[in-house]
Amino acid sequence: MTGTPLGAQLARMKQRPLYWLTVIALVPRLLAAIFSGGYFAHDDHFLMIEAAQSWVDGFDYNNWLPWNQGANPAPTGHMMLYPGLHYLLFKLCALAGFTDPEGKMVLVRLLHALWSLITVRTGYRLALRLSNPETAWRTGLLLALFYFMPFLAVRNLVEMVSIPPLMLCAWWLVRREEGPSAKHLFIAGLFAGLAVDLRFQTLFFGAGAGLALLLLRKWRGAVVFGLGMAAPVVLVQAGIDLVIWGRPFAEMTEYVRYNLANSTTYFNQPWYNYLLVLAGIYIPPFSLAVLFGFFKRARPLTIWLPVFAFLFFHSLFPNKQERFILTIVPLVLVLGFTAWEEFRMRSAWWQRHLRLWKGIMAWTWAFNMLLLVPLTFSFSKRERVEAMLMLRNRAVQGVIIEDTDEQDPPMLPLYYLGKWDIAQQFLTDPATDIRALADQLPADRRANVAVFIGTEHLPQRVQRMEAALGPMQLIGQAKPGLLDRVVHWLNPVNRNVTITLYAIRTEPGR
Repeated sequence: MTGTPLGAQLARMKQRPLYWLTVIALVPRLLAAIFSGGYFAHDDHFLMIEAAQSWVDGFDYNNWLPWNQGANPAPTGHMMLYPGLHYLLFKLCALAGFTDPEGKMVLVRLLHALWSLITVRTGYRLALRLSNPETAWRTGLLLALFYFMPFLAVRNLVEMVSIPPLMLCAWWLVRREEGPSAKHLFIAGLFAGLAVDLRFQTLFFGAGAGLALLLLRKWRGAVVFGLGMAAPVVLVQAGIDLVIWGRPFAEMTEYVRYNLANSTTYFNQPWYNYLLVLAGIYIPPFSLAVLFGFFKRARPLTIWLPVFAFLFFHSLFPNKQERFILTIVPLVLVLGFTAWEEFRMRSAWWQRHLRLWKGIMAWTWAFNMLLLVPLTFSFSKRERVEAMLMLRNRAVQGVIIEDTDEQDPPMLPLYYLGKWDIAQQFLTDPATDIRALADQLPADRRANVAVFIGTEHLPQRVQRMEAALGPMQLIGQAKPGLLDRVVHWLNPVNRNVTITLYAIRTEPGR
């Protein structure tokens, strides 16, 4: 193979693996940053982008800050570092006169794309430490090009943003073959603490690393690691809360209290749910090899036990959403694949069935590329974003959001509208007196836009609205993108709807 031009090129690439892996990983991430608009889930937009931009504009969209809560302010249980960084970025954009919402989101996604390269580069280094150059190269390619990685890497998900510091923590724990020095342990702890500042649940990863050091009888090392981990948590998390609330760890305490009190409020899945997620996300049957390797080789213990502790806690906790486990997906891949390759190379049965493994990898890469391309260019929640952009240059003072069909209207991403003080009234009961609903507000805040969710019985719903408020003028219609339609087809719980906008003619004197 090395005699062919392609083989020669691959050979040269493997001589500079980190450089080429970075380039290979960067290309789909840059494409996703530019073309994959919208947001993936509720939290990655409304708890990050909406909060940060509203602060810049002098509002507090989520009412998180104590000076906007009235007489008895209380923490809402949100880690403030990540949305705070977005606030600083948007503030700089405002000072520079850069106000286009779509353009700013491209910038945000580009920064996330660069941040995610740490995962690929560090994953390769870890695989090289745990195996050999050939396996490390394959591991790096998987981290660079696995179908879901570029799309999710540019999203504002704390589950993804906290991956690079955990990867760096793992690297500093195993950087030296003879074991980590006190300096290395302290640096590893710093990265683990930074991950906690971004996402509280990563505390279980750091706790697992500390436990591993204790099991290895490295008492002093465990203390040094713990001090390193505590430093960013105290300086950043406690410091931010001290400034905002006048006491340290106010948000973290409320976060723990809220999640314990609402452990079954949202989802209550079986303990093995995340094992099924991992078995599916890596593409079977390759995924089964990764999981086999992960559970077969519990070493190095300082990395394996933190990952297992994270998985164990999330498996025990009733509230299980698929994205919660994303934080350890790269490390499970690195540990599992390198262990599997070590097992496979020593297995007489697999050495007699090399063509079978080549077939499995060919299927894995073929299916992976089939998913990678459309995901990289997918615009998530397109209809909600485009609906708000249609209204951006209109004098919107209030909206009636009509969803009498399914009675579950989605939140409107006001970041793209550019207005925070508009009145929102929700119409979900067909028996509601629409005129009375509209008249609840003063004239300067009364709805002048109707937002219809879904197309079921749309003519009758529009007619009913016009009978109550007078003739309306069609503004436009926003339809779901391909990704949202596919996700809805796979699981109808993930709702995607066409959104139709009408202008309501306000009557003078009303």
